[in-house]
Amino acid sequence: MRIDVVMPQLGESVVEGVVVKWLVQVGAVVEKDQSLLEISTDKVDAEIPSPVAGKVVEILAKEGDTVPIQEVLCRIETEAKAEPEPPPPKAEKWDEEEEGFPGAMARRSGPPIPPAPRAEAPKVAPPTPPPAPEGDKVRISPVVARMAAEHGLDVRSIPGTGIEGRVTKKDVESYLAGKPPKAPPAAPSAAKPAAAPPKAAPPPPKAKPAPPPPPPGAKVTPEGDQVVPFTPIRKMIAEHMVASKRTSPHVHTFAEVDMHKAVAFRAEKKKEGVSLTYLPFVIWAAVEALREFPILNSQVVGESTVIKKAIHMGVAVDTERGLIVPVIRNADEKSLLGVAKAVEDLAARGAAKKILPDELTGGTFSITNPGLKGNLFGTPILNQPQVGILRMGQIVKRPVVVERDGEDAIVIRPMMVLCLGYDHRVIDGVAGNGFLYRVREILEAGEFHL
Repeated sequence: MRIDVVMPQLGESVVEGVVVKWLVQVGAVVEKDQSLLEISTDKVDAEIPSPVAGKVVEILAKEGDTVPIQEVLCRIETEAKAEPEPPPPKAEKWDEEEEGFPGAMARRSGPPIPPAPRAEAPKVAPPTPPPAPEGDKVRISPVVARMAAEHGLDVRSIPGTGIEGRVTKKDVESYLAGKPPKAPPAAPSAAKPAAAPPKAAPPPPKAKPAPPPPPPGAKVTPEGDQVVPFTPIRKMIAEHMVASKRTSPHVHTFAEVDMHKAVAFRAEKKKEGVSLTYLPFVIWAAVEALREFPILNSQVVGESTVIKKAIHMGVAVDTERGLIVPVIRNADEKSLLGVAKAVEDLAARGAAKKILPDELTGGTFSITNPGLKGNLFGTPILNQPQVGILRMGQIVKRPVVVERDGEDAIVIRPMMVLCLGYDHRVIDGVAGNGFLYRVREILEAGEFHL
């Protein structure tokens, strides 16, 4: 029997997807849940798994094709025809394997397995997942993550052949077949700290000058230049950025904010075990200011301005494939702590590529926070169809003049520059400047509460 594999709808607003790369060819024998191809939408990349075990007999979409949802991508011939008897025996064999070989069961059945293996894996080596997102960014699918956990592998040590260097299931299988004894080295590394050799680390750094390998898909010219084709997601981001600049006459205004009260509040809560970043403070202040300046919480529809009642805050999140802006729904109904938890959740799921397509739409205002490594200020581009976006700069200590007892005094304060970008078709300078001043006023007042 032939099974059609169609382009899935990865979200209510998604109507098509681009075939980025086929991971199998016609004639390939695949297992259920094995990744067949990689697709990309305007905001989400994903691997499409096989719904059944069988043989790929037809591929109808080529790499680079834009395919509407529910359109057939390929067809798979299943081994079992319409015979009712074969199923029972197979079920019995699975039962026998489950009793004697838990690993085999984990490979064949997705849902039933996770409870036991996954529960144990996290307890034994919880540190393993964190390092990947924080340090070296590793692109892996849930299937690859499960395989790595089962075999105790560090996916960063496995060469990836997928798009942009992503590690695929096939890469893990090849790695296991060629280099199974990768775990032992862990012991020697543990012994190194005790000995003096570690101090001889200086030599390795000298090797850094070596030029990095060209990005996947890059072509090197005779002069040594690297020509890197746009990935599907980069193409879409580029189109959206250009469209935004063409659509809205951007105006930017800046304000310097004294963050010493926010810094003090954050330090106080940290002692109580509550970890906060500065982004939630700015989001909370912006929400309060939007209540007073609702025109910035609007959209342009045709020749009308639609002022939104609810405040859905878009928060820019940097990922391996580019910048995405997931949305915190009803931010105006959340406390400072509620906003902080929402931000933490979006950041974690953004790094793990678990943001849902529908979470990337419906925003009414956006905030971006690239204030790192000396990045003091910049001019953000509007996320259409929104008419306002707020950008945070790095918080730095600087001498400033303040008034004390009627006299001027120079003190050291943690200062941050905020930049408001707005659509001049809808917002005049009075409203734009008034909103930004109000955000500054709220942050400097320091009347925070969780």
